[in-house]
Parts: sequence; structure tokens; C-alpha cells
Amino acid sequence: ETIISNLFPSAEDRADMYLPARYLSMSLVLMAVGIIAAVFAVLVPEKLLAIAVAVFCLGMGIAEFLCWKNQTIRVLTEDTFEYCTFLGNKKVYRFSDIVGFRRNKDSTTMFVADGKVHMESGAMLSERLIDRLNEQFGADDDDIFDEADEADEAVEAAEE
Repeated sequence: ETIISNLFPSAEDRADMYLPARYLSMSLVLMAVGIIAAVFAVLVPEKLLAIAVAVFCLGMGIAEFLCWKNQTIRVLTEDTFEYCTFLGNKKVYRFSDIVGFRRNKDSTTMFVADGKVHMESGAMLSERLIDRLNEQFGADDDDIFDEADEADEAVEAAEE
């Protein structure tokens, strides 16, 4: 029970940006495939491919687990937020330090005065964080995200 409660904190303990449980599931699947590939590498004479798959899957599984566990944003005050990278490094920024953002296919990057803040596209954002970001960019409601979604839909329609 202690492990489960630490993995899935209550709503009050959740960060304002966090990655959902599907990232944990994918990391566990990747690590399981990596372990199976490692066992396969020991048993089969053709080891090169199995070793490569084991290293790749274990590496990606561990990286995804670290992302799921550590990559967060917590709003500290009306003016500041704390960003934690997937490696667990924490840094406090001011919302006024945000100079822009770029929407990528799989993520959004916010540019701050002395760094970048990375948000996966599947990340869960609190209303409080969305409101503060929209205030910073002068947008109404969650327009900051809707505009990018509409642009993505236009690109997808053009590709078809």
C-alpha cells in the first residue's frame, strides 16, 4: 500500500503538470521486453540483435520511468513555478521569465530567461497552470493550447 500511494499520490499532492500512468505502463513494458531480450541473448548463439534490443529497450524503459516519476511543474505562488526535469533537477522560474513557447509534434517547449521547460504532449496540466500561462501570454481560457491544436489539425489535413 505504501508503494502504491507513493506511485499514485492524491489529487492534492499532484503537481500542476505531471505525466499520466500510461507512461509508467509503457516504461514497464519496455523494461520487460529488455529483460526478455537479455535472457534471449544468453540462450541463443546469434546474440548481437538480442543484445541491441535489450540495451535499447532497457534504456528507453528506464528513461520513460524517470520522466513519469520526476518530470513535473508545480505552481509555487502566483508569480513562480518549480520545474523538475526527468533526472530530478529542480529549478524555480518566474512566469514573467517565459519569453515564448514552441509546439513540437510530441511536446511543447517553453523558453524562459535562462533555460527551457519541456512538457510532453500527453502531460496533464492543472487549470491553475493553464490560467497562469494564458495570463502570461495574454490569451483567454486555454487558447494558448487550442491554437496549436488547430495548427496541428491543419498540417495533418494538408498531409492527407
